[in-house]
Amino acid sequence: MSETNSAEIRSFLLDLVAKLGPGVLAASRERGDLTSKTSFHDVVTVHDEATEVAIREAIFTRFPDSHVLGEESGWSTASGPSDGPGDDDLYWLVDPIDGTSNFAAGWDYWCISIAAVRSGELRASAVHQPRTSRTWSADDDGAYLDEPGQPTRVLQVDPTVEPQDGLCMTEYPSIRVARDDSSLLRWREAAAQFRSMRRTGSTALDLCFVADGSGIASFSTGTNSWDVAAGIHILQRAGAIYESYTDAVPTHPVWDGPEYIAAASHACLQVGRETMGL
Repeated sequence: MSETNSAEIRSFLLDLVAKLGPGVLAASRERGDLTSKTSFHDVVTVHDEATEVAIREAIFTRFPDSHVLGEESGWSTASGPSDGPGDDDLYWLVDPIDGTSNFAAGWDYWCISIAAVRSGELRASAVHQPRTSRTWSADDDGAYLDEPGQPTRVLQVDPTVEPQDGLCMTEYPSIRVARDDSSLLRWREAAAQFRSMRRTGSTALDLCFVADGSGIASFSTGTNSWDVAAGIHILQRAGAIYESYTDAVPTHPVWDGPEYIAAASHACLQVGRETMGL
């Protein structure tokens, strides 16, 4: 069977998140009990788990030879748990609800985030925000934003933007990645350079906001591949810069680095590097 191209995978993802969105939005009004994972800062709901199951089932129906890495269930194939994909396998990085703490509290900033990878390259992605019905997506040809009542927008960042020209979204410093007070001092220095700072609670949305120009930079620590993969693909296809690190060493593939800096321009990137102590 011939390999499915990136535009077809993106079309599949757009259909999938559009079908899932209304149900997850309805569930957000009846959020149910919370369960803590690593700490009370790190929560999960039954809806995270149910949404991940629905995503896996849809993927395995359309792409039965795939591997899926989900935040809630780890690696799996259509036949059960997996040790992970081979070099040429198609695989998917899935965050069923990115921003679960926001979701559980009734805040708007949460989303569904899915990325497809083949041969070590991001091939297609979608990030869907059910509260606003906005979907950011990407394939080999570009990055896009779909909004209700609007034509599909092709995304392209401004590579000349300066820090004072826009907003920076960051979860840095993370309470779950404790560091000494120097990180707070560097955060203050960054805040003085950007127009303003935002702490949205959804890394996937932060990256999409850089891609669509709502923000101009984002940096954080303690991220996982499912948090960032789709957002990375979208912002890179929009012409933005993404760097990732593990203990200050550049990481490959970039979605595996727990520390990242994303920026529309090199000037914004440099502020992020300085703030992260890189």
